Amino acid sequence: MTQPGYTRYTLRLEPAGAEALAEAPPETDDWSGAAAYERRSDPAALEYAHPQAVVLVESLPTGGWQEEDDGHTLVFWIEEGAEAQKPAVETLARLGVLGRLEVSRERPGWEDAWRRFHKPHVVGRLYLRPPWYPPRDDLLDVVVEAGLAFGTGGHASTRQCLEEIQEILPGPLLDLGSGSGVVPFAALRLGFSPVCGVDIDPVAVHAAAGNAALNGLHPTFLVGDATDPGYPLPAADTVVANIALRPILRLAQRAVGSDAAARPDLGPTHLLLAGLLAEQGDKAAAAFPAYEVVGRRRTDVWLMLRLQRHV
Repeated sequence: MTQPGYTRYTLRLEPAGAEALAEAPPETDDWSGAAAYERRSDPAALEYAHPQAVVLVESLPTGGWQEEDDGHTLVFWIEEGAEAQKPAVETLARLGVLGRLEVSRERPGWEDAWRRFHKPHVVGRLYLRPPWYPPRDDLLDVVVEAGLAFGTGGHASTRQCLEEIQEILPGPLLDLGSGSGVVPFAALRLGFSPVCGVDIDPVAVHAAAGNAALNGLHPTFLVGDATDPGYPLPAADTVVANIALRPILRLAQRAVGSDAAARPDLGPTHLLLAGLLAEQGDKAAAAFPAYEVVGRRRTDVWLMLRLQRHV
């Protein structure tokens, strides 16, 4: 049987400078998932340097995609013929406006090369791997389908959260902006229970459910906006919020509201704030006056804060 041919697309995007950050459009109520990507281009949002381009790539019928050059280059593959369909034509045109889009015929065997690009990560006691790598007997196993591209554990902010939860006594854990489910799966392996993930993007939650089946684990995944005061959150001793500064500040407004004292779901002992740029740490910490900073992890420009509730 003849294998389908593929076309390789390389989108080169310019890094966003200070001026672009300063001119970012006003924030919306979206804090994660496709809606956030579509409504604004925020270089500091989530885990992508160019979220608007990422959501467009994810809407294409790709055979896989990956980030290069610190996220400023996106490479993806489309089966020959699929690029001629009207939705793909329109999306490729929009990508061409965002950056320089290079097109080339892919050599045979590109699928194996793409798989070699996605390698396992060791994070403390955890072994995060694509499903085509075998587990290790000496580490706790977490399987993530890299092709889903909702977070594979390789980004600095995700790794910071995974490192930090290994320093916390296991108990109930809530992950806000759970994406592919990396943090919930790792938490279950580490002994946390029950574990719940919330994401505003139903596509991400669907991907997380698929990864749960790969791991044989059963966290609860919910679709919803955790920054909405009317959205009920499960109670948890540890809350992980790897969702960037803007949604973290909206989460803080919910947490310090007039009814906060009567809401046990708003009072975790440990609060991990990630997806922050290094210069945003003080602003994020100040938004939670009932907590003190007891830990910091910085990797390049990315900062994670561990806050602990005042006793």
